[in-house]
Amino acid sequence: MSEKLVLIDGHSILNRAFFGIPDLTNSEGLHTNAVYGFLNIMFKILEEEQPDYLTVAFDVSEPTFRHKMFAEYKGTRKPMAAELKQQVPLMKEMLRAMGVTIIEKGGYEADDLLGTIAKRSEAAGVEVAVVSGDRDLLQLATDHIKIRIPKTKRTGTEIEDYNAKEVLEKYQVTPTEFIDVKALMGDTSDNIPGVPGIGEKTATAIIAKYGSIENAYAHVDELKPPRASTNLKEHYDMAQMSKTLATIDIDADIAYKLGDAHLEQVSDLYTEEAYLLCKRLEFKNLLGRFSVEAPKNTAEEHFKKIEKTQEAEAFLHSCVEKHVDSMWCHRRKRMTPTQRLTVR
Repeated sequence: MSEKLVLIDGHSILNRAFFGIPDLTNSEGLHTNAVYGFLNIMFKILEEEQPDYLTVAFDVSEPTFRHKMFAEYKGTRKPMAAELKQQVPLMKEMLRAMGVTIIEKGGYEADDLLGTIAKRSEAAGVEVAVVSGDRDLLQLATDHIKIRIPKTKRTGTEIEDYNAKEVLEKYQVTPTEFIDVKALMGDTSDNIPGVPGIGEKTATAIIAKYGSIENAYAHVDELKPPRASTNLKEHYDMAQMSKTLATIDIDADIAYKLGDAHLEQVSDLYTEEAYLLCKRLEFKNLLGRFSVEAPKNTAEEHFKKIEKTQEAEAFLHSCVEKHVDSMWCHRRKRMTPTQRLTVR
């Protein structure tokens, strides 16, 4: 049986959990719903997949090679909600407490890291499950790379699974052709322009017939409707740029060793450190997953019970003496050598 790797799109799943679960806060006032939802999704996936390896990829708040190519890339996105932003470091703290491998690198999006690791692992004979709420990752789907898209609802988490066959069945194009569809129709969420006047339906029909924007351009006079033909002629450079923007880099320059992400068994995630953090965040429903207990409070072992008046007086006398000695030592340290000789 082949080994299995689960890759999780950190920000995407955190974002999906944040909007899928009502706001939760603990007694400290920390918002916790995104972390709680993320953990529930992760546990569900891990129980189903029983992987040998686990890695979570996060985006980094700095420009990528796509921004250098097109300054307006993702320029229409609203800033992350403060209640969600607060939970990103908390999520990473939880994952580290569980011993989960985290990967992030400036200049790349999490998609590029996931794509690179997925393709490398597939080449090494590993079965891969990529968990993300972003359908852009469907371009990675093969017979051995499965894209799992969770939907968080009040009733629980539902997951759509896509290998190459399922992508073709639902979208009428192959995973690779899925990129070209986006290059033609654009993407408002990422602010990828595409070709004016070509929507999803027309883009899908063109790519389903011609297979790529390059081949479609080679047959541009045959395209239907006529407006699509005219617009592709006039904006082919825009389509080419949009295709590059939409294409996940599967050869990112990252130092990643699959062995470092090894997971002997899912129960290994339920560490004492993670238990204490779950307790602090007041995830009562998750505590039952842990077999560890909070560390025993050993302070009482050093207590001394005083029952007699004489013992109490002696104890108070010793405390006063220690306090006086401490004050004298502190005062003497601040004296000059001459002052010390004077007080001897």
